[in-house]
Amino acid sequence: MTKILVVDNDLLALAKTSLGLQQVGYEAMQASSGANALQLCEHERPDLAVLDIRMPEMNGFELAKLFKEQKIPFIFLSAFCDDEMIKTAAHVGALGYLIKPIKIHRIIPAIEIALILAVEQLKAGQAFINLDNAFENNREIGISVGILMERSHLKQIEAFERLRNYARSNRLKVIDVAKELINGSIPHLPTKSKKRILRKYN
Repeated sequence: MTKILVVDNDLLALAKTSLGLQQVGYEAMQASSGANALQLCEHERPDLAVLDIRMPEMNGFELAKLFKEQKIPFIFLSAFCDDEMIKTAAHVGALGYLIKPIKIHRIIPAIEIALILAVEQLKAGQAFINLDNAFENNREIGISVGILMERSHLKQIEAFERLRNYARSNRLKVIDVAKELINGSIPHLPTKSKKRILRKYN
């Protein structure tokens, strides 16, 4: 059963949201503070956390940063919706932002989408790590990924994966393919690489 952790210092809202989630088939875990939530997660890992933002001692954003380190996906359920809060929520990695008060049937689609995104995020985790390392170590790789994003209308991770797959299938280093793409020796990278070897690097 999918486990949803609800974190809210408003005990009435906490009970209402948790009960609603249970009624539609989720297992609801309850925490009335950030510290309580972290304690619960030491023993039982949720599939998704639903976080209030304005809580004493540890607010939702602070808790979210700790959850991000632990790779626990989260969305926010808050009574506040100013632009700055929404920007901060996006910055800390929220998979959704809902406004109180809200009926439970309106939360479910956002939770289902967040759960799907969380799985995709987990699958892509290693690729994102590789991408971050590549950008940190090689400016050329970052530039070539930008070129692919522009030419082929790809997301950043998709562009990096295309660059890396092309390099692997042609037995080249990623950095060499990046340089060739930048200087125009490779006009584009096909989705399925043709068996073209750049003799210069063999």
